[in-house]
Amino acid sequence: LDLRDGFLQYWSEVGNKAGGRPVEVLRETKASCKADEGLTKARKLVERDGVHILGGIICTPVAYALRSYVIEKKTPIIIMNAGADGLTQRQRSPYIFRSSFSNSDGSHPLGEWLAKQGYRKAVLVASDFGGSIEHIGGVARTFTEAGGQVIQEIYPPLGAPDFGPYLAQIRRDADVVATAVFGIDALRFVKQYAEFGLKGKIPLVGKALTLEDVLPGQGDAAVGVISVFHYSTALDNPVNKRFVEAYTAKYKRSPTGMSDQGYVGAQMIAKALEAVKGNIENQEAFLSALRRVEVDAPRGKVKLDAF
Repeated sequence: LDLRDGFLQYWSEVGNKAGGRPVEVLRETKASCKADEGLTKARKLVERDGVHILGGIICTPVAYALRSYVIEKKTPIIIMNAGADGLTQRQRSPYIFRSSFSNSDGSHPLGEWLAKQGYRKAVLVASDFGGSIEHIGGVARTFTEAGGQVIQEIYPPLGAPDFGPYLAQIRRDADVVATAVFGIDALRFVKQYAEFGLKGKIPLVGKALTLEDVLPGQGDAAVGVISVFHYSTALDNPVNKRFVEAYTAKYKRSPTGMSDQGYVGAQMIAKALEAVKGNIENQEAFLSALRRVEVDAPRGKVKLDAF
């Protein structure tokens, strides 16, 4: 919902127009991490509805599954959440863009930061699916390069209702527990970490562990937890202040990182359409413009590199 609403927020601000032409948004909104479902929806949008560009995508497995299809159909896609590392590295394509992140990019500074805090022995906990594993892999890479040691890796299933059996496995000689668990899993993990008696004994650090959508449910269990992410409603810049005010007024809730990512995806499309005066049918020119876009996003300035 947040990704969708952030995307629509931008279009409402510009009157659903860009480059002198109206922009029509067709939505297939059921969030799923099943690759076959995502591929079916993409086929419907491209082959039946005739869309010029695809966007969205929550989960890494779906993003990987769409790669061959968008290349075959020569249909550009802007990934607004799924961080699939390979799609902007070894498997990159001129048809694949991002308005969000690659899974391990924000993890690299986290691993460096852990080492700088003096932590030497880390336990890694990540949900057992591609996205979380890539996230935690970035932490492991830079932490070990800086002299740290990963003494244990624990991979509970995605959507685990009870983290107790996994919390019981955590080695008590660890200096820190670093996580890549997201959404409702993050809410449960933080609460159960405290209930299990680990809070205050082993520092807990994570990617996107205490975001705005789960923090109220975590309550006091979140106090003292270190969480890193590329967006926060607390970011002090004029664009974010306007964004938070407008989004909250429209949807009666605070934006999240996904809201920002959807908003930025719409900004990128609009900027490219303005550059080609709405002529998206000239795909070569449109893709060239999309590669060059720079936007003032709620999170700060965003532009694309060669990947």
